[in-house]
Amino acid sequence: MKRWIIAGVVVLVLAGGVLALTLTRRAPAQTAPPPAPKTVAVVKTDLTDVREFKASLGFGASSEVTGKLAGTLTWLPAPGTAVDRGNAVYKVDNRPVWLFFGDTPLWRKLDKAGVKGPDVKIVKENLGVLGYKLGGAPDELTQATIDAVKRWQKAEKVEDTGVLDPGEIVVVPGKVRVEAVTAKLAASGEGPLMTVTATGKAVDASIDARQAEVFTKDMKVTVVLPNGKETAGTVRSVSTEVQSEKNVNGEETPMIAVDIGLDAEVGEFDSGPVRVRLTSTARQGVLAVPVTALLALREGGYAVQTDKGGLVAVKTGLFAGGLVEISGGGVAEGMQVVTTS
Repeated sequence: MKRWIIAGVVVLVLAGGVLALTLTRRAPAQTAPPPAPKTVAVVKTDLTDVREFKASLGFGASSEVTGKLAGTLTWLPAPGTAVDRGNAVYKVDNRPVWLFFGDTPLWRKLDKAGVKGPDVKIVKENLGVLGYKLGGAPDELTQATIDAVKRWQKAEKVEDTGVLDPGEIVVVPGKVRVEAVTAKLAASGEGPLMTVTATGKAVDASIDARQAEVFTKDMKVTVVLPNGKETAGTVRSVSTEVQSEKNVNGEETPMIAVDIGLDAEVGEFDSGPVRVRLTSTARQGVLAVPVTALLALREGGYAVQTDKGGLVAVKTGLFAGGLVEISGGGVAEGMQVVTTS
């Protein structure tokens, strides 16, 4: 019911009588009490830090093949060609340049028994896989090795000298796919010729260097394909070379390259944008509150406010899914704390 207070009386004298008017004014409205703060309970839960990064599907990082054999290029592979161990990568003066697997390039002519080194080991390992018996120490060029080289050369229909020149062998980690051919037939066999990649499809991610520590070699990740399907992947390498890229605002951002192999063949796509999802940290049975319950203290650190109004200093841990792990002497499961949302 509205309340009115009498403020005064005004009397008007009119012809033929007296009229009395009563003046009133509205009473001030009562102020509503402030709403009670919203509170939530401290819960014990498992927290998992799941992150996603933009990436591109393709055939992984490419490497350049540089010719070292003097002469004229007489054959080059077509882009997309797969080249396996012992096959020709290209030909100079109609002589094949072969592909061997390994991590050490040939840097010298192998022509005398008794020579030792990792380049000799590469030759012996590859000829062994190709079915030739060699004998002797794994890294020693023996007469038996030279004889095996002769047999292999004869089978490949080239002059069987038993000698291997560094320019006759291209050493790569494994089977390759020709990505692009930059050289032309009839050009010199020396210099950049083509780029190659691994044969299996892979994912190339450019990651902010400040988040690069979450990626480690051989880590298992989930790759989300353009159609939303998920497949497993394995981190093959994390670059240590930092490249600077500009974001949409023109600001320079330090980035590193992460190469991820797919654990299963993806037939639907050869290339396209994908997302890489990984679990970088997992915490089980920890106390947690919404991030909005944290209060930054003037002297540093954080606190939570209880429903009674008191502040409890806390140490923060993992942030995940809008929650934050907290710990401290005054924190307990079920305790009600104030939150802003």
